[in-house]
Amino acid sequence: MNWSTSVLTTLSSDTEPTIIVTFDSAKYIFNAGENTNRAFLQSRGNWKRTRGLFFTDIDTKRASGLPGLLMSFADATIPRLNIAGPPGLLHFMSGMRLYTYRDTLTVNPIESSWTPSLSPSPDPLYRDENISVYGIPITPSSPISTHETCSAEANEVGQKRKRDPSPHRPEKRPTLTTDTPSPSLETIRHLPEFAPQSLEGEAAQEWRRLMINTMFPGTKVKPERVPRDRDAPKRRAIKRAKQKADAPIIENDKTWTTAATNDTAAAEGASSVEASAEVVANIDPYRRARLPVGFHSQLPKFTPHVPAAPLDSPAKPTMAYIVVGPRIRGKFDVQSANALGVPSGPLRGQLAKGNTVKFNVKVDGEFVERTVRPEEVLGESEAPGALLILDIPTTMHIPALLSSFEGSPFYAKFRSQRPEANNEYSVRSVFHLCGKGVLEDERYIAFMDGFAPNVHHLIASREHSPDPVTFTSAAFNQLRMNQLDPEIFPLPKFSLSAKKSLESIPNLPATTRLLESSQLLNMRTGAPPVRQETHDSFHSTIASEKPPALPAKTAEKFADAKKSVEEHIASGKLHVPRGADVKIIPLGTGSAVPSKYRNVSSTLVQIPNWGNILLDAGEGTWGQLTRQFGLDDDKPNNVWDMLRDLKCIYVSHIHGDHHMGLAQILAKRRSLDPPPSFPLYLVSIRAVHLYIRELSDLQDLGLDDPSGNGVVPIMAESLHWREGGGYQTHGMWQVGGTEPWTDFETSQRNAENMRRDLGLEKFSTVDVLHRTRCYGAVIKHKDGWSVVFSGDTQPANSLVWAGKESTLLIHEATMADDQTEMAAQKAHSTFGQAVNVGKRMNAEHILLTHFSARYPKMPPSAIARPSQIPVEDGRAKEPIVALAFDHANLAIGNMWKVNYYLPALEQSFRDTVAEEGDDPEEMEVEPEGMDVALD
Repeated sequence: MNWSTSVLTTLSSDTEPTIIVTFDSAKYIFNAGENTNRAFLQSRGNWKRTRGLFFTDIDTKRASGLPGLLMSFADATIPRLNIAGPPGLLHFMSGMRLYTYRDTLTVNPIESSWTPSLSPSPDPLYRDENISVYGIPITPSSPISTHETCSAEANEVGQKRKRDPSPHRPEKRPTLTTDTPSPSLETIRHLPEFAPQSLEGEAAQEWRRLMINTMFPGTKVKPERVPRDRDAPKRRAIKRAKQKADAPIIENDKTWTTAATNDTAAAEGASSVEASAEVVANIDPYRRARLPVGFHSQLPKFTPHVPAAPLDSPAKPTMAYIVVGPRIRGKFDVQSANALGVPSGPLRGQLAKGNTVKFNVKVDGEFVERTVRPEEVLGESEAPGALLILDIPTTMHIPALLSSFEGSPFYAKFRSQRPEANNEYSVRSVFHLCGKGVLEDERYIAFMDGFAPNVHHLIASREHSPDPVTFTSAAFNQLRMNQLDPEIFPLPKFSLSAKKSLESIPNLPATTRLLESSQLLNMRTGAPPVRQETHDSFHSTIASEKPPALPAKTAEKFADAKKSVEEHIASGKLHVPRGADVKIIPLGTGSAVPSKYRNVSSTLVQIPNWGNILLDAGEGTWGQLTRQFGLDDDKPNNVWDMLRDLKCIYVSHIHGDHHMGLAQILAKRRSLDPPPSFPLYLVSIRAVHLYIRELSDLQDLGLDDPSGNGVVPIMAESLHWREGGGYQTHGMWQVGGTEPWTDFETSQRNAENMRRDLGLEKFSTVDVLHRTRCYGAVIKHKDGWSVVFSGDTQPANSLVWAGKESTLLIHEATMADDQTEMAAQKAHSTFGQAVNVGKRMNAEHILLTHFSARYPKMPPSAIARPSQIPVEDGRAKEPIVALAFDHANLAIGNMWKVNYYLPALEQSFRDTVAEEGDDPEEMEVEPEGMDVALD
């Protein structure tokens, strides 16, 4: 049985390390940070037969890619997954309940303990026919110096900050373990006064498991076809009317609310199920299982018990893993079997499987029973191969790591140079995920030297790793477009050299090397890791120190585009709009799921001398920001400067592709030293605020900062453009909760401070037409310019009315103009519809974004490309329309150039796709993706 270990992603600005163990029958993934989903697409790997995911920590660094992976795995028809991790796993997963639902999938969460096992033969955390996985808690032992008290993430990028008490330690209430006696959940959750946040101990854990089972019920039944029934639509309408009294109903991709429970705001659209008169399913296609009472309420507070952690420790424990493969039996010895008289057939098969057999054999003319054991006919078996994954974020974790292997006879077998230990378990590789200072610590070096000399040590350390681009297909296209306009299409920030080399560290094992993407280790042979061949035009072109050669047709179109721009400038009719220097940087321009060429939704608005606003934050937004601005502290306008000036994040709705990168940004902001001098205002609906608050139980995200410069919540409903003076109290636009941070007056006061800090005259939200509660935004600056953001929507009159005479409309354009029916079904807009909205509101500029995964390269465009842009009465006579590209550095004043560039850009995309070897027909699919909400 052959099996291997491979590296999907390494440490970079885009990704954190993800390691995959592969058998013919199954795959197992260890850690899934942001962009893991997209990395599978870039590497052309696949997630088929994935059986388990394992996490060394439950935070934005190690686990933020899990929601996207779960939805993709379900769409790939994986029926069941095992997910293992340290305490907090159930809380993390149940916190995804408002935006993650897949009824084809069943999930088995396995939450470990922080208490080390004292057994001489501990039980594995997970076991199947392929692997046994042992979890070892690594708890920081004592406080460290002031220089090291910053978070591991901040250390890795050279940032420092004084930390508040670690969120994994409770402050005012006693710690609880899952063994704390408490009433059964079933005895209390149906009581009228039931509130999930009051649960403790095992009842709280039961509630979290119930949430996960609700998200992944594995109940979808394949529809069976029956003859067409003309009266079926009428009967279904009557049935839905009856159901409306007690359950959320999804009809034509819109959801109406029932008043069944006091803790649910309108249960928003949650399904992309399509029904027709010809199909009757075994389950009602319009209705999901009734959500448990309390589903939309805040989760019980998570306060794990960490026995060995000092109260003032700023560091969190992590989980190390030992993965043991199968013992490979020796070859069957036919001659020995013949000598023992073992008959051919099933008995020999049983022996080959390691079973003892009995049979009758004739000896001296008489039949006697003979017993044959496997070792009599099998050669010497191979010791099980094994690998270790060690997540050591600070030097505080080293003592616990050492004691785990030195104090346990069982774990000591894996770190040994004794032949008898290596005969029992053959360790092939150790993956070291090291924080600042760990790899250079003499204790850690001695620990590494304690392994057998043939063990391969693969190192992921921010200080010692280069920063190559992970998504090379998109970067190569950017490299080409840079020749068209280096200002609008700058090169991504990256580095192929590390700050420090491994060679500078004395006494490391000779088999030590850096962790690199696409490394592969054969776990049977123990051969050194090899790099799998990948297509990487970007880095090879960079290494040549020459710009990429352009095909003749592309070069011709580039020249024509540049000439058109020069002629327009020379005409003297160049229009300078209001807010010309306001920058608009699309960071993600795809919808639902990322692709090789486009990340999911996010747009940065930079207001000179005032600060930055982020419109939506899909998964991978932080990686896009780092590639845009760079991590180098010594260079101006780096990503830390951008983050310090980030004063508002606006999240339009709860669909995962619009908010799953939010927590990572908040965690990075929390690492800044000195801390920002302004608050970060988070404007969104309750579901998004609730998700972040629940996640903050596991990781400090800067909420409720006593300094006043942390994350300040503003409810989107409090900024409604019609200024109703209060929240709606019924229907799908009600807030849905009464937590203190939802208070209307508080949100309005916070909004007034936000407008002051950003120099805004107005910031209002607009209800738009989507499959879940979604708001657009109208941002008016006191300097006279305005930006309207649509969120996800069908053409909406409310947006037209609220955004009249805007300087710029940023509007989704998910579908092509020949897909109006699909656009309506999915509550999105076509290109032409989006442009028409802009014309109706008399917008001066229109930037189209949020392109369907059907168009991962270059969306089809019906935009007119005028030879010149006419101006009348100081503004463009017709809207200037542009398409958004990831990492395009646009300003309101230069957006007109993109219109002239479109033919050249389309040709460049075609060339890139051809050279990458992508099949356009295979790529033009519409996955179910992340378009789901249960709020």
